[in-house]
Amino acid sequence: MEAIATPHRFDGEAFVASVAERGSAPVVAPLGVFLDRCSTMPDLRKQVRDSLPALLADVAHFMAITHGRHPGIIEQAATRIVEQDARGWIIAASDAFAAERMFLNRLTVVAGPIRRHFDQDKVNATLAGQHRSFEMLATSDRRGCAAGAVTAFVVDWLETRPVLERVALMLGVEVPSCTLPSKGHCAALASLLAATTSQERALNFGAEQVLAQQKGIWQLIAARHAVTSHS
Repeated sequence: MEAIATPHRFDGEAFVASVAERGSAPVVAPLGVFLDRCSTMPDLRKQVRDSLPALLADVAHFMAITHGRHPGIIEQAATRIVEQDARGWIIAASDAFAAERMFLNRLTVVAGPIRRHFDQDKVNATLAGQHRSFEMLATSDRRGCAAGAVTAFVVDWLETRPVLERVALMLGVEVPSCTLPSKGHCAALASLLAATTSQERALNFGAEQVLAQQKGIWQLIAARHAVTSHS
């Protein structure tokens, strides 16, 4: 008797939970704490207060340099995700991130220029490399990689956006509502696009690589903040 093949099952909710746990949130959390302290404790020592404008500018500019251009990771991934059932998610995510780009652009204008460091050229090269890495992952020919990259990016953005909102409030910029697909919708998309074990592996690979790149940007910001706030 022939064995009956069991359909491949992928737990999209577990995937999204893992992305949130392994993403940028732990790196961003101390920055959020620092911003909260600056908002509620006006008697902070002078060098800490003086480091605040540099941190606000870094957050705004580094995110805008990496994700403020069109097409970005979502639009690029759309060229590789061929499943018709995913089109609604892609369109909604692309429209929502267009608003996020406008938000980033407003932040950079109000925050003013980046405070230059002795290693600024190296920082600029790093950011350019990160942007290229996002593009490579989003346009990978390996089926499932782009899906993993774009869903992980959206989940990680949802996790870290509260820090952007803190930055906006401190700069006096109105915070728009974030209309990116929810984690639940990201989980549903991941389940849809990991239809085979091969696609599941590619999806996990794309997600892992995007998280590494995004965490790298936040780690760079955190490192510059640590140097500035203790100098």
